[in-house]
Amino acid sequence: MGLRNFLNRRSRPAEVEAPHVAVQAPADSASLTPEQLADLDAARAELLQVAAEVGVRSLNACPRDGSRWQDDPVTVRTITALIRESHRAEQTCAEDDGPTR
Repeated sequence: MGLRNFLNRRSRPAEVEAPHVAVQAPADSASLTPEQLADLDAARAELLQVAAEVGVRSLNACPRDGSRWQDDPVTVRTITALIRESHRAEQTCAEDDGPTR
């Protein structure tokens, strides 16, 4: 096979099936009970507080099932805990790497 045939063969777009992803509809505030809404608001407020304390400027997260992580209080609290732990670990490493003599 010559170089020209190789390049022509590779330049054709491959036929790829789109991956099948189950996407859940975003949660409506109307479908949540008042207790669930209050829990979600508390989780979001906690995330915003921790993000401000740590200095997070932006946050991108993408769950595997295509749902909105912002609509699940458990996920919001998990992300909040991850931010806290990574900040603590960063501070610990900075303290351990102090000046050496």
